[in-house]
Amino acid sequence: MTANDLPTVPLERLPDPTCSYVFEDDTAVVREHNDRFGEVSDISAGDPLAGLFENLQVVGEQPSFDETGQCWVRHPVNERRCRYLVRIIAPEDSKPGHLLFTAVSEDDPEDVGVDRVASVISHDLRNPLDVARARLRAGRELDSEEHFEHVEQAHDRMDRIIQDVLTLARGQDVVNPEQQVDLTEAVREAWRMVETNGASLDVAGELPTATADRDRVTRLFENLFRNSVEHGAPTTDTAEITITVERLPDGLAIADDGVGIPSADHDRVFEPGFTSEDHGTGLGLAIVARIADLHGWSVEVTDSDAGGARFEITGVDA
Repeated sequence: MTANDLPTVPLERLPDPTCSYVFEDDTAVVREHNDRFGEVSDISAGDPLAGLFENLQVVGEQPSFDETGQCWVRHPVNERRCRYLVRIIAPEDSKPGHLLFTAVSEDDPEDVGVDRVASVISHDLRNPLDVARARLRAGRELDSEEHFEHVEQAHDRMDRIIQDVLTLARGQDVVNPEQQVDLTEAVREAWRMVETNGASLDVAGELPTATADRDRVTRLFENLFRNSVEHGAPTTDTAEITITVERLPDGLAIADDGVGIPSADHDRVFEPGFTSEDHGTGLGLAIVARIADLHGWSVEVTDSDAGGARFEITGVDA
């Protein structure tokens, strides 16, 4: 995400500590902030941002305000044992930079995922909503079906994000693994739901039938296919890669011949909010891991024989 991607929303409407900042004579200075930001810091508009980290303990390396990134901070006298994940959105062009704080209880590391999901709701969900509104207005004014098609696509995108958030937040409430599901049919159904952009699917042999929630398992496959198409292709123009699905002794594997996932990220790709691209929500593979877990399955990522990504789902009772 960049400064230009942030929606124009008054800072007071944001629930978490937030401030905007600009550079004055090479010094990062607070431009404005909401009340929650004032509660965790002793600096105000016009003060150098460096003073913020004189009052808050930085966990790890000191952040750089001229680069987009993130860091962890902790209040030294906070009795609630709470720390903050600080997302740094560097200034770009004429847009100011932003610091977005998310409170995370040190007693419950799982809160990190919930807070990142909340960040998705507050930011990423607005993007397709803005697109739908603009296209709807243009469609009404120009009486063009093309604009209404974009509205439908934006609505589909919002629906997927909402379903992803529900799966992460509610878990068992949205998963009902009581059906006998032919995984070969589920794979092919999921493929029909994905914008393949030139990619091809190869199902090597028959996959097992498993006791599962058909809708959620189909969603699992959709997310894996989208990950390969959107992130595995060497270029953004076309995704001329092959995705292969094959049976394992106790499950199945989905592999592609794309650019692969760096080994250093293999343990992180399933974390809610982790993404290698600015426009990603970081929920796709987190949903895969969540759905697998709710079925009692395990999912791991490794390298495929062709150098791409390979996801192995095991523990599937045939």
